[in-house]
Amino acid sequence: MKRLKFIVLIMLIPLLAFTLHKYYISLTKIDFIEEKKSVQITMRFFIDDIETTLGNRYQTKLELGTENENKEADIFLEKYISQKFKIRINDELENFIYLGKEYENDVVFFYLEISNIEKITNIEIQNNMLFEDFPEQENYIKTKINGLKKILVLIKENDKEMLKY
Repeated sequence: MKRLKFIVLIMLIPLLAFTLHKYYISLTKIDFIEEKKSVQITMRFFIDDIETTLGNRYQTKLELGTENENKEADIFLEKYISQKFKIRINDELENFIYLGKEYENDVVFFYLEISNIEKITNIEIQNNMLFEDFPEQENYIKTKINGLKKILVLIKENDKEMLKY
């Protein structure tokens, strides 16, 4: 009987190791709406990952998505995003407008917009969000520009990529 328990335990350890491993990923969707001359950006992050990084960076608790949410959460979030997420369109660094956030289960969505974009011939995206606390973080970027869909994966060692159209 002891031997059976030992064998079962040995078989369970690898399975538990895979289920306990946490993946550090984000998804950013970038759409160029030509008729509105607008680049619309939606970012998706796990709430606990954002809270960890911003808590460490600004020495504050955000408590996102709770009734105790920090009243200055949007200020900290906008500041962090503007420091860690950069877009150059047609070789010009663009400023985005932080429109806000919303929650779905354990995920927070951020909404950004860049206005007055006539056309896009190239776009350079840099996203090094969360790398300071999670070196294995992967930031996926899905673009839909000029009718073409492209996907990038940015990692700590390569946090910037250019696409040409």
